[in-house]
Amino acid sequence: MPRLSEDRTLPLAITNIKLGWSLQNCGACVKDAFDKSTAAHLYVYDDMQLGYSDWIDQEPEFSSKCFHVDNPGSICVALLPLDGRIITAKGIIEGGVCDCLLLTEKEMCFIEFKTNATSTETLRILDNAAKASEQLWHTYNVIIRPRCIDTLKSSEELKLLYVNFHVVFDRELKVTGANSSLMDLQAQFQKDNNHLLFFDYGKTFE
Repeated sequence: MPRLSEDRTLPLAITNIKLGWSLQNCGACVKDAFDKSTAAHLYVYDDMQLGYSDWIDQEPEFSSKCFHVDNPGSICVALLPLDGRIITAKGIIEGGVCDCLLLTEKEMCFIEFKTNATSTETLRILDNAAKASEQLWHTYNVIIRPRCIDTLKSSEELKLLYVNFHVVFDRELKVTGANSSLMDLQAQFQKDNNHLLFFDYGKTFE
């Protein structure tokens, strides 16, 4: 897909926590890989042909497999496709990398797509959900956070961000956090990591 913005100036959301510098040895340059937009609606998805996450500002036919960004205030949202694009170095991807990161000046939203899953069997869904949650936490806690706290400034800026984690299934499977087993997984994730884990299809950025 064409970029939504040809402006290659890094948003403050990225420069404040020195994310470009922090990920410079992970496989690809953040400045070449990220995109940004102020569109009211954005649809993030895992692009199998590209091999990494992308987005579009018009609702696509495959919207059931998208993470919907509702952006009523037209704030600047940055997309960083992590797995297969920015984070590719062999020694770093061990342990798993989540698909992408959405970043604003107020929050850091990690997303792992399980939209290729087709089984509605409870155990299969729970297995996918558990693996996704591990990838999400490993990406933040082992890959990104340690690199951002290398400098005091980025460490303090990182503490100001609302960090959250999202697992996205195909909407047609009707997999949500209302499932009691998934609620248990969410509760354990929050207990262990002190951050929220969601099973949803989008969120509102403010």
